[in-house]
Amino acid sequence: MKPSLLLMLALVMSAALLPRGAAAQPTIDLGHLPITDVAVDADRNLVYVSVLGLGEGADGVAVIDGASNRLVATVPLTGALHCWDCAGTARPAVAVNPATNRIYVTAPGNHRLSVIDGTTNTVVATVPVDLRPVGVAVNPNTNLIYVTGGDNVSVIDGGTNTVVANVALGDWNWPQGVAVNPATNRIYVTNGLSGTVSVIDGGTNTVVATVPVGQWPVGVAVNLATNLIYVANSAKEGSSISVIDGHTNAVVATLPMGTWAGDVAVNPTTNRIYVATGSPQVWVIDGATNSRLPTLNVTYPALEVAANPVTNLVYVGTTLYMGSVLNEVEVISDSAGAPPPPAASPTPPPPPTPTACPPSPAPPPADGMEWVALLCGTCNPNSTTYPDNTPIATVAGAVTPPGVLESLWEFEGGVWMGWSAEFPEASDLTHMDFLDVVFVCVEGAATFTRPVP
Repeated sequence: MKPSLLLMLALVMSAALLPRGAAAQPTIDLGHLPITDVAVDADRNLVYVSVLGLGEGADGVAVIDGASNRLVATVPLTGALHCWDCAGTARPAVAVNPATNRIYVTAPGNHRLSVIDGTTNTVVATVPVDLRPVGVAVNPNTNLIYVTGGDNVSVIDGGTNTVVANVALGDWNWPQGVAVNPATNRIYVTNGLSGTVSVIDGGTNTVVATVPVGQWPVGVAVNLATNLIYVANSAKEGSSISVIDGHTNAVVATLPMGTWAGDVAVNPTTNRIYVATGSPQVWVIDGATNSRLPTLNVTYPALEVAANPVTNLVYVGTTLYMGSVLNEVEVISDSAGAPPPPAASPTPPPPPTPTACPPSPAPPPADGMEWVALLCGTCNPNSTTYPDNTPIATVAGAVTPPGVLESLWEFEGGVWMGWSAEFPEASDLTHMDFLDVVFVCVEGAATFTRPVP
């Protein structure tokens, strides 16, 4: 295993400090294969999960049968999907064209799009695209595929597997997610840096509107029944869901989250919207009233979400790091009166509960500094740490004794970035950034010295 893989994969270590939801729903255990995206083929009742493997050449797609909730195939993809040199900012995405039975997977590390034949579960083409492709969506009516990367959107003809157009979004936009409304032939792209959504006319491949939303928008999904677009704004402070009217390209509602907002999915049949929160919970929004419904609880932190409008099942990609990386797709029934889906595997045992431990002796703090005791055997979130651009070595040196420090984590640009005490040279977290909550992961009694708030 590449040392940096553990760093990128330990997404949302704070789960140990959050309430865990009941796991009455079926789960598909993917072991130590970290989940980066989930997509549903409702016509064939199949679920496609892009996963990272245990080293170079082992990344690929897991195929789940929605009827039995069992893993039925894996499709290996040559080379690593993740971009190891992109400071943790690029993770593979997956999309399905049910009309052609083709599955598309972005490879940020290789600047390409892999095309999978859903009948044979084999790769039939690889398409070079722009730098660091991170988002992908399909228009099944036109058989065009849209891939975000660099500061552009690559438009790919699904019949020839060639790029037929590039739509420029402007400098310093950093496009992230992408979604398509095939009925209106409009494409919606979230721009992380500018806090906007670009609206593209699929007939002319031109940007026809730019819609201001919240800070650092990442996930985006379209409700085909209402022509409303839902955008997850993932900033540490002020995270929210923006609702855009596809007729007017105006924001008609903003829902404060109070927690991280990441991936978003829509079920047009029930008019419900699902938001992955990075905690063991999935937000549910009533599309008719733009109000919150009861939260769906999962076992581990929810990072990816997809919905099947035929079966009304919700698929949640969850990941937990606590001594090892645990990855599951949890299946939730969210329709009134629907029978529960069949259980495919027993509920996994809960992870060990972190315990308070006596603080390790620490020298008296200097003026303007204080130290806090850390919980043993878990990752401790600290919102008060050090100024922007502080070298991560300074933060690591604030843990006493240093021998118990395992890793440091920071959420930046829609992904987690990590620093490993064992492999510091392979770490992608080098400095504190503007999102300055740091997770301090320790294996024993320790203290953390920080500036006085």
